[in-house]
Formats: sequence, C-alpha cells, structure tokens
Amino acid sequence: MISKKIFPPVLLICGEEEYLIDHAAEQLFAAASTLDTTGMNADMMDGEDVTLDAVLSVARSYPMMSERRVLWVRRFEKVSVGREGKKGDHPLLQYVKQPLESTFLLLTATLPPVKNKSTAKFPWNALFQHASVIEYPRMREHQVAAWVRDRVQALGRTITPDASDYLVARCGTSLRDLSMELDKLTLFMGDRTDVTVDDVNEIAGSGKTYTIFELQKAIGRRDLPAALTICTKMMEAERLDMLIITMLTRYFVTLFRLTDVRGVINDNGEIARTVGIPPYFVNEYLDVLQRYHPVHIEAAIAALSAADATIKSTSTDPTLVLQSMLVRIMS
Repeated sequence: MISKKIFPPVLLICGEEEYLIDHAAEQLFAAASTLDTTGMNADMMDGEDVTLDAVLSVARSYPMMSERRVLWVRRFEKVSVGREGKKGDHPLLQYVKQPLESTFLLLTATLPPVKNKSTAKFPWNALFQHASVIEYPRMREHQVAAWVRDRVQALGRTITPDASDYLVARCGTSLRDLSMELDKLTLFMGDRTDVTVDDVNEIAGSGKTYTIFELQKAIGRRDLPAALTICTKMMEAERLDMLIITMLTRYFVTLFRLTDVRGVINDNGEIARTVGIPPYFVNEYLDVLQRYHPVHIEAAIAALSAADATIKSTSTDPTLVLQSMLVRIMS
C-alpha cells in the first residue's frame, strides 16, 4: 500500500495491539501526506475531542491544490456515532458506502476480538462491510518474544532467545513498554551490537513491582502469601499464565542443575556458565537450595507440568490453576 502510494477511501486499523495499530497508522499517514505539497490537506483528530459531524465534514471536503485529502481519526471508538437506524440513512453508513475518492479517511480503534463481523454492533458492522480493514489481535507470549527479536534486528543489533524471553518476563507483553525498553537498551549499549541477559538485567523493567522475577524470589523464600499476591496481580494486569509457567519451569530446572554442581564447582563464574544463569544470580540460587531439596524441586516441576496441561485442556480459570500450583509447589 505504502510503496505503491495507493490508499483506500476508508481504512480501519483496529485490534488489541495498540502499539502496532499506531505504528502502522503513523507510517500510512506520513506516506499519504507526502502527496500533498501544500501542507493544507492532512488533518489528525482525536475521537475523544471530536464529533462525527466534524469528521464527516472534513472527509467530504475536496483537497485544495492537491490530489488527495488525508484525515486520521485516532481512538475512533471514542466518537459518539449514535444508533444505526432502520432506513440505512445514518450519515456514517452513507459515507462509507459512497466515500469521497479524493479523501483517505484513516480510522484507528482499540477493539476486542470480533468473531462474527456481520453481527457486530454499529458502526463496526458497517466499517467491516464497506471499508478496508487491518486487524492487530493481541500477541501471545511467544509471539511477543519473536517480535522483540525482529525489533532488535531492525535496530541493527542481535539478541539471544534467552535475553528476549528475559526482557518479556521483566517488562510484560506490552509492545509499547518493550519498545521503550529497547530504546533504552540501545542507548545503554553504545557501539556494542549483541544484547545479552546481563544488558537486560541492567536496564529493563526495574520499576515494576509485580514481575516474574519478584514471583520467583517469593517462591524461593517459600513466601506463599507474597507469591499468591504477585501472581494474582500479574494475571489481573494481563493474561500471562503461559509465560509464568515457562519461566518458573526454567527456574526450577536451573535449580535442579545447580544441585549437581553445588560442592563440585566452587567458582561462581564457572557455576553460572554451567547452569546458564548470570553470575550475580548464583548466590541467590544457592540460597534457595537451602529451602528446596531435590525432591521438592521435582515436585515443583511436576506441579508446573500439571498446571500447563490443565490450562491447555480445560476451561478452568487460569488464575485459580496458578494459585493451586503455587500452593502445591510450596506445601
């Protein structure tokens, strides 16, 4: 669309990934606006501060000394559009059915998934039927980690899978937050090109209270009330059940490996390389082994596996499954 400089009369970009929606819209708006040499035919409106009449008035206006008028309405879900009516004479419906070809009307909206577009509420049913639509559904945890790696590559750097998983675990799955953390990492690294776990640990997510690492620390202390609170708060903010299970499984597998080298290798740096953790975590992990016998670690891994199977195969509330899992791990 951008490379061919062809823009539909009405385009809706919607979904749950607000960062991707805004990023795509910014690129399209900038590309479409470059066709206007006068600077008088590109407008941006915010749905919370504008009426539908104002939007349609601009959309119906012919461009001045240019081939195209560009109008971007952000947060279109905030615009009060009223009811559809029974005669098909709603102004928005009339416009999207017969839009002005010289206008590129770009609408962006944060929307939950719409399973059946034909039965969606107005105005979304009209837009799904008559406008061009691009959707950005919420990414799963593994997709977010892949997005981080692609984003790092676009910045001219590389990041290991462990470091990308670590970043997501520390910062959550908000792409906007992750993008900001990657910008901070880029400045922190200077001329270096390889992003490591150490880099992420140094910079990312330090201000967050409820993270997988705080959860791990609570589990390591056998502090069940704190672990339940952190887990519940994490799930209230976002559904992170698979991320929690994956990271905790990795945590206990690391502890299990550590039981084999404890007392055999005395150098923390060598221990870190052998079990695959940053050197400054070694003493913390060794301290956890004072409270977790290998039998307890095996039981924890079994509890994590059972929770994973339950969430994937039943409709049980994932938060309840995780809470029950934590009780099993620390009982």
